Amino acid sequence: MEEIKMETKDSGFDIVGSAAIIKIPPDLKKKDELLLAKRIVLKNKHIDRVFKKASKIEGKERIAKLIWIYGKKGTLVLHKENGYSFYVDIKKVFFTPRLGSERLRISKLEKDGESILDMFCGVGPYSILLAKKANEIHSIDINRNAIALMKRNLQLNKINNVKIYNGDSKKIVKTINKKFDRIVMNFPLAAKDFLGAALTAANKNCVIHLYSFLNVVEGYDLAVKAAIKNIRTLIPRQVTIRKINAIRAGEVAPYLIRECFDIYLQMH
Repeated sequence: MEEIKMETKDSGFDIVGSAAIIKIPPDLKKKDELLLAKRIVLKNKHIDRVFKKASKIEGKERIAKLIWIYGKKGTLVLHKENGYSFYVDIKKVFFTPRLGSERLRISKLEKDGESILDMFCGVGPYSILLAKKANEIHSIDINRNAIALMKRNLQLNKINNVKIYNGDSKKIVKTINKKFDRIVMNFPLAAKDFLGAALTAANKNCVIHLYSFLNVVEGYDLAVKAAIKNIRTLIPRQVTIRKINAIRAGEVAPYLIRECFDIYLQMH
């Protein structure tokens, strides 16, 4: 077997810290699952445990069911990305290493001194990366386990300009009573449903990074065009849309693309 590498776009597995999370065909025998897992650990010295994904990412907390196959059984790992470290419990929180380069892209768009809202922060991979340049960041997640790990990760990376909230973003944004220069909406399953709340928190020249899944069976360009048209219908006419850029952020399944829409606004 060839050596398995991290963040391969067309691979059937992810590597988070020292854990490999693999997709296995339903007809594969148990003994072959175990053999595959053992070979992954043998070929990759930094991997010490293997789990298989037993369900899709579901629910408000964005969690997939995982089943242990081989190695250590613990689900808490330390993942390193873009110069920072993150505690991740792969069974209790949403985290994908496949967005590492996308998170770096957003950080390069960020300007010094920005106020940033991270509406679905998870364990903090966007917030912590963006904190270096930002004046302040307000980060929200409905998953209590994610928020608990986010607190640890802020301490681990010596970040002190991030304020975190546990709960529903729609409700919490109303209580923050601030305006933001940049808003990150990494919830592809339903981020559009929260766009109205994001707009109430948008500063005069705000940039919103809205993630969404695109079905590209009929072509990528058509899917992007339809998605942008839909986004425009969700933004009130009194808000000026300066431009919307569509950026591929990875393929999550055959004909299913994760897309980031960078929405440049002018509030009146």
